[in-house]
Amino acid sequence: MKLDISQTLIEPEDRKVVWSKDQAPHIFEELHLKDSLSAQLLISPQGANKWLVTGTLSGVQTLICSRTLEPFDRAFETEIVVEITRMQVSKQELDDEDPDVYSYKIPVNQYDVDLNDCIRELIILQEPYSPVKNPEEDFIFVSNNPKSDDHGESSIDPRWDKLKALKSKMEKGS
Repeated sequence: MKLDISQTLIEPEDRKVVWSKDQAPHIFEELHLKDSLSAQLLISPQGANKWLVTGTLSGVQTLICSRTLEPFDRAFETEIVVEITRMQVSKQELDDEDPDVYSYKIPVNQYDVDLNDCIRELIILQEPYSPVKNPEEDFIFVSNNPKSDDHGESSIDPRWDKLKALKSKMEKGS
């Protein structure tokens, strides 16, 4: 996922960049991204060979609910801050001294910046530790299990039976 900086900017420029799965299929699969990933950016020149890129990164991830184990789509939006400096280096380098700003050094003859590492990290950091499909709703486990009460709700989560069987097997084995 690259950002073109070939233009010589005198004034800051608003730019919308959209990356599709075709451009980085491995990242889209790894991060469970759906459709496209977009960035609304402000590219501000900071000198002859330096730019500050700020804005937001947004998209939709397909996550697994930690309550129901069902996949669900979750929209996200996260801030992005990137500093780009064109200088005498042999290849693009990421300087990670400042945890709030991604600082890239690129060769003088390079006119785009590969933001894969930055984007990957930002998306991973915004993802909830235990994603929940409907966090505002109370969770009630419903099953067609024969051990149900009068309302069709299971009095025992069937996953407990599997854990009890595993515990019993381990106790017999020792």
